Amino acid sequence: MNKHITALVVIVLTIPVIFIGFHVFTANSSDEGSQIGCTLEAKLCPDGSSVGRTGLQCEFAPCPEETTPAMTEREARTIAVQTCIKGGGTLSSDPEHNEATKTWWYDANLNATREGCNPACVVSEETRTAEINWRCTGLQPDSQLLEE
Repeated sequence: MNKHITALVVIVLTIPVIFIGFHVFTANSSDEGSQIGCTLEAKLCPDGSSVGRTGLQCEFAPCPEETTPAMTEREARTIAVQTCIKGGGTLSSDPEHNEATKTWWYDANLNATREGCNPACVVSEETRTAEINWRCTGLQPDSQLLEE
């Protein structure tokens, strides 16, 4: 009989411990207020930047929106040819687009030259105009500065 009473006491004392343990476990496993650790992976975006995982589902953050130039390269080339090459010459076939200044830059091979300078035809998307930019290195003689 003593064995039965001891077993009954153990069972009666164990039930609350099991109940409390279950309650603590389910409270800690709920989504409310719990921290989630995402893996440190990165996704490469089309613009060359990268984004990491975030949120409760550890999904990749969205890539920054791609901005498209206000002017196509073909439109820029037409303006460049009409403005910069009217006296003869050629433009590079692979222009650079500068998103910050909203300009297209073409290396130009013009009939006119300046010592120590490489000309570029710069097309503005905002004004839809072009001008020759003389990229020069070193000091220029005063006579060349006065001509401009």
